[in-house]
Amino acid sequence: MTSPLTERTIRETAPFSTTLRIVLPALCLLIICIGSSTPLSAQSESTSITADEVNTVARDLWCPLCGGRLRLDSCELKACAQMREVIEIKLAEGEDAESIRDYFLEQYGPQVLGEPPRRGFNWLAWILPLVAVAGGGVFLWLRLQQMAGPSRPAAARVAGPEHDERERRLDEELARYD
Repeated sequence: MTSPLTERTIRETAPFSTTLRIVLPALCLLIICIGSSTPLSAQSESTSITADEVNTVARDLWCPLCGGRLRLDSCELKACAQMREVIEIKLAEGEDAESIRDYFLEQYGPQVLGEPPRRGFNWLAWILPLVAVAGGGVFLWLRLQQMAGPSRPAAARVAGPEHDERERRLDEELARYD
């Protein structure tokens, strides 16, 4: 059983709580919509930058979420679209491509460049393919030389006293069959 005071409190606050349940989510939704929209000043600045200018910078960067398989200018992920918007804003602010590249390098690490950095242990990623191609070329050249055989004439190889003896015996046997 509830006391008369509790019942009275529930009756008096019930309309207020129903209104609060409707108004509070609507207010939160309004705040989110206003906060996520681009300010008018940013919209006017971004209109002077073309998509080609953005893509020129984005071609040098790789999607950090795709594991380095797609360039930033061709990736369809929402995160990449947001990264292109950041590039557009930074270009509108007057930053050059190198500083934008450095910004993304700092934010996402070296995988955003699509190539290993040229320092430390990563030099092997640059040197080993060249060594492999050079080694393969040497291997093929040696194999072709071996398959081509010796370059001296056959007559010069077999000249000698034992060759004369063989040739004489061959001539005698051929004469018997004639």
